[in-house]
Amino acid sequence: MNTPIDSINTAPPRPAAVPAGAPFPGPWSVSPRGPSAAPPAPGDPPGPAGPPLPRVRSSLGGGVLSVTLAGEFDHYSCLPLRALLDEGAALGARRLVLDAAHVSFCDSALAHLLDRWAGGGRTWELARGSRSVRLLLELWDRLDRAAEPPDPEAGVRASLPRSGCR
Repeated sequence: MNTPIDSINTAPPRPAAVPAGAPFPGPWSVSPRGPSAAPPAPGDPPGPAGPPLPRVRSSLGGGVLSVTLAGEFDHYSCLPLRALLDEGAALGARRLVLDAAHVSFCDSALAHLLDRWAGGGRTWELARGSRSVRLLLELWDRLDRAAEPPDPEAGVRASLPRSGCR
């Protein structure tokens, strides 16, 4: 009898197009040909390597950490940058100068790192930035300003009578 519980342990039926001797590539196995390659994006170098890996260069001197970024930066590729910023802060850097002119893609992970750096009483400045970095930081700044609580003094002034006290 093939109950729902027993059906878990049975092999799925093989499609008719697969020869009997070939392994069945089910959802739990890897195709013998390997993973399929993603189509190259515009601007990527040709070749099987895929998109370029993020590159980080840095120097530390006089309390200033200078960092040059190139490539794509997201949640996962920002991890080495986070470690670098933590190490620079531990070595006494109080100011970060960021050159991100060759960053082709970045998401909020980069903005979070910069916010985290500034949260420790340190400062940062963007020496050069690509279009994607400038757009991200502009949006981050707008969202940050929108999240600020309103000025309590402005609320009091707006509620005062215009004609004065009688």
